[in-house]
Amino acid sequence: MKKPVVLFMSVAALAGAVVGGAVMGGTKASAAGSSGPAAVRGQAHMLLTRSLLQAQRSVGVATGCLGTLSPGCVPVPLQYNGGPVEASGSSNYLIFWEPTGSVVASNYNSTLQQFFGDVGGSTLYGVASQYYQTNGSSNQFIANTASVGGAWTDTTAYPSGTLQDTDIQNEVQKAVKANNWSTGIGSEFFVYLAKGENECLNGSCSFSTFCAYHGDFASGSSTVLYAAMPYAGTNLSGCGIQSGAGTPNGPDTDAEISIASHELMETVTDPTLTAWFDATGAEIGDKCAYTYGPTSSNGSDITIHAHPYIVQEEFDNANLGCSI
Repeated sequence: MKKPVVLFMSVAALAGAVVGGAVMGGTKASAAGSSGPAAVRGQAHMLLTRSLLQAQRSVGVATGCLGTLSPGCVPVPLQYNGGPVEASGSSNYLIFWEPTGSVVASNYNSTLQQFFGDVGGSTLYGVASQYYQTNGSSNQFIANTASVGGAWTDTTAYPSGTLQDTDIQNEVQKAVKANNWSTGIGSEFFVYLAKGENECLNGSCSFSTFCAYHGDFASGSSTVLYAAMPYAGTNLSGCGIQSGAGTPNGPDTDAEISIASHELMETVTDPTLTAWFDATGAEIGDKCAYTYGPTSSNGSDITIHAHPYIVQEEFDNANLGCSI
């Protein structure tokens, strides 16, 4: 299956479109296919803003059901397309690019690190354990294990008020070199920006089009998996949690944790954009974006190691629905 390259359109144009998330940067063929162009390094898969996803759903776009709220939704499954998954689990590296004088919530860095330390072994991460990669004649399923490989704060100034994807990739390589971190499938690098900093990829920009994205690029002979993570609290109407929900860790931090879980789960199941996605290109997180489980009195929909979080659900292929 070929994963579509999707450009963004007005709400009116959405009625005639078939989209799932968005893939920017070039055409990408199924790793299992025998024809079509080779995988393009530097592609990225976007988490669209709430308004764009709501627009898709409101006009009944045939998106393979981006969540169970789509009108007339008959969910379609994710399909395996032959590429690798993070079968042994993920080691996650957090890069906080926060120039001197920039603003983030007081518990932002510490709670994000806490979440990545908690998520391995949880029921949330366990949703990924039904997905696999083919290894010879057998299927290797994703292990329910994740850890924090490292965290690093960079206080150097941004090169501009609007960063580009090349800046994000360069920051990953800078952090890898500074900390002697390992790359390859199984290592994920999340670049967190400070409040108010915008970032664009091929003309599509944070908060107007996307809230975050994940992708991969080559560094020498190694594959580098990364996610661009603009500060969701810059625009909570576009990238925040569900309206009326409580915030056990504060609105900015909770919004970012939910987005982080989205990018984590998509990278685990589709690290090079050649593994698990549906017929429209939607990945495990897209199909349940901005949908949450029942919340407790403190506003959380999951508690891991006694720590409350509110995170979006992920797509459960076995039950053709969203699960946490």
